[in-house]
Amino acid sequence: MKILLVDDTELFLELEKSYLERSSFTISTARSGPEALLAIHSDRPTLVILDLLMPGMDGDEVCRKIKSDPLTNTIPVIMVSSSQTPEFKERCYTAGCDAFVPKPLKRDELLDAIEKTIVIAKRDFARIPTHLLAQVMQEGKTRQLWIHTISKGGIFLEADPAPPVGEVLDVTFSLPGVEVKISAKAKVQWQGTAREGSPPGVGCQFIEIDDQLADIIRDYVNEKLAAVGSLKGFA
Repeated sequence: MKILLVDDTELFLELEKSYLERSSFTISTARSGPEALLAIHSDRPTLVILDLLMPGMDGDEVCRKIKSDPLTNTIPVIMVSSSQTPEFKERCYTAGCDAFVPKPLKRDELLDAIEKTIVIAKRDFARIPTHLLAQVMQEGKTRQLWIHTISKGGIFLEADPAPPVGEVLDVTFSLPGVEVKISAKAKVQWQGTAREGSPPGVGCQFIEIDDQLADIIRDYVNEKLAAVGSLKGFA
């Protein structure tokens, strides 16, 4: 597992490295937000541990950039800070971080957050490539759009022009081998491509879906994942 540590203070970087190197992780470091973003795109770490308060670009801004980029938004982010007030924690979670760990860091607490975050990320962000035609209702008009990836929590729709971020779409589609039609409300979270070289479109999160239909999607995704193994790169 590759972990990127981001902190402007050398002391904290060395402390975090000492905790994690004993656990056989591959560690890299960055001393600023811009340096971290370059490292993330070039090295694609499994996990980012990110300090909240840094000169020039705070960690919550870095986190928002990670989570808004379709090429990096499945990378889990743990944010750390010596400021533990509700306001500072809210900054971290609003930016999209997956966990918060207070400073001064305790080794067991940090390792526990890493384990939980990785498990949740694997469960929530696993996406499989597909090619399904969906009926999409947007502002009273119906469009037929292709679904290129699907997870238990959402879909990527090929769309040009793309609906704006924040738009809520009514989506209906069928899964192979499933008689029941899937109908859900999905909110556009980002615009871009599902993977390099693929057509433009939007990543959407299901915000209203029947529990039974959500279970059908989950079972379908899990079945495909079990059949083909890891699909890293389609996230």
